[in-house]
Amino acid sequence: MGKPLVSIVMPAYNVENDILDAVEMVRKAMAGVDYELIIVNDGSIDGTRRVLEGFRDDRVKIVDHAVNLGKGAAVKTGVKHADGEYVVILDADRDIDAGNIRRYINALKKYDVIIGSKRHPKSTYQAPLLRKILSIGYNILVKILLGIRIGDTQTGLKAFKTKHLKTIMNVIVVKRYSWDAEALAIANMLKLKIAEAPVHIKQRKLFNIKDVLRMLIEVMGITYRLRIIRWYQKNIERENPQYKQILKI
Repeated sequence: MGKPLVSIVMPAYNVENDILDAVEMVRKAMAGVDYELIIVNDGSIDGTRRVLEGFRDDRVKIVDHAVNLGKGAAVKTGVKHADGEYVVILDADRDIDAGNIRRYINALKKYDVIIGSKRHPKSTYQAPLLRKILSIGYNILVKILLGIRIGDTQTGLKAFKTKHLKTIMNVIVVKRYSWDAEALAIANMLKLKIAEAPVHIKQRKLFNIKDVLRMLIEVMGITYRLRIIRWYQKNIERENPQYKQILKI
């Protein structure tokens, strides 16, 4: 069998009640498309692994972390296993409607990165008020510190040309929540073409204070590596000398 056109990477942690529906949602959205679905079970302590063991689909790959490492680490693992020309990152909790994935894939013919954005005028976004406020504040901070001029970095639906995403993930440091901001900061640094697309999302959970503080610390670390010691630039240029002119090392 040849390589699939699309690799869908789905980080999964304690989603035993959602994972079956999440997979079915992907199947419907990708009907008629040559794809693979890579589910990274990130050390779940509920019945997620047991549910995954019941899958009988050659297009589904299951990769396990022995312990919970974080969403960023799960995405990084999934991307290592991706064989498609394009990679779609999709959360497993069913907060996001996957019905427009194919539009994202088609848009990659023109762009390098497509991100689902809660701020897009055609998006629908339901969430607790506090979560909306925190989301806006976080995005303002990311724009100021990392120079990413987009409306939303954190929504769990993104699509990339695989060749660029593998370069990005090779230097990703963040293992948990702010991996999105780090990835987009690197994409921006590489002058990739990034576009925002509509997303339909209904978030039910709140972040706790510990998670918010962790995200702030992560963004400060990204800023330090990007702007102060130019860690990303040096490491990418060493492995990919074709970027030297863009990075201006």
